[in-house]
Formats: sequence, C-alpha cells, structure tokens
Amino acid sequence: MKHRLSRVLIALCIPLILSACQTPTTELTTFTHPSQIQGWEMEGKLGYRTPNDGGSATFEWRQQPARGEIRFSGPLGFGSADLRWDTGRAELITAKEQYQARSPGELAWHLTGFWLPVSALQYWARGLPWPGAPGEASYDDLERLQSLEQLGWTLTFDRYETVAGVELPFRIKATQNGNRFTLLIKDWQPGLGQ
Repeated sequence: MKHRLSRVLIALCIPLILSACQTPTTELTTFTHPSQIQGWEMEGKLGYRTPNDGGSATFEWRQQPARGEIRFSGPLGFGSADLRWDTGRAELITAKEQYQARSPGELAWHLTGFWLPVSALQYWARGLPWPGAPGEASYDDLERLQSLEQLGWTLTFDRYETVAGVELPFRIKATQNGNRFTLLIKDWQPGLGQ
C-alpha cells in the first residue's frame, strides 16, 4: 500500500517539477515601422570627441514612452553614471555628484562636454528624424535613413539590422562644430516596456 501511494505521489509530482523547470515562451513583438517602437532596451558603446577631450563608455538604455534611463560604464571620468528622465525633469547620478535639470540633454553635457540632444537621440536611435525640429534627410532604396542634418548635427546611419520585423540602425555617427559622437548599438530589444 505504501509503495503504491508513493508511486502515485511521484507520478503526480514529476509533471509539476518538470513544468517548473521549463522557461515560459515569450511572444516577440513585431513592428512594421520603427515609429511604432515606443519602448526598448539596448546596449552598446558611445564614443565622443570634442576639440579638447574625448572618451567612450558602454551603455544600457531602457526607454518607455514617457521616461528613460541610460546607464553609462567606463572611462568617462565618472566610472559610471545613470541618466534618468521623465516629463519635465531629469537627473544624472555619478559616484561623485548628482545633477538635476529639466531635460536629459542638459545633463549629458556633464558627461561629454557638449550638448547631446537626448530627446532627438530617442528618434535617431530608431533611424527616424526628430519631429521637434526641421531636418534634411536622405534615405536608401529600402527607405532606411542614411543621412540627416538636424539641430546643427550631421548624422550618418551606415549599419542596419532587422530586429522585430523592422530595420534598425546599429551605428550612428554624428558631427557638429568640432564635436562628434558615435553610437554603436550591440543589442536592440524593441518593444520592451511599451
């Protein structure tokens, strides 16, 4: 009797244990145009150069429709830094200091020494002109943004990959008045946080 009860319990527990070990399948969101992407996670590297300085850092960027966060790690002079924002406010936290401003672009100056338009970068990173300012854009035969002049910046988008059904940039080079930056994206995960 005890053996029979033990066998029944084992037979009932094995499927439960096996199902607990399985990872649930996550449904991959697909898009038909980059403008549909309102939230993402991405990782990569930001390199910058000014007439007097330069540097690089790896980054992790989490974006939701109304707020974002970029965590920088590396030799920016800070060791690491967190840039966070939502509507009407932004903060930059480093190991040494904490700054606050109305926009993340104002705070990016503390990292690079020039005004980095983070609000526009949220569009540029998806291969889109920023709708908040006029710009001159050129596209390739696949309707991917190849070059853009906006906010005084000259940008080139020369490396694309298909992610979640759309072509997204993986390298953006930008120059403005002797300042320049390169955004090299290593991992794009659109749709997260939407």
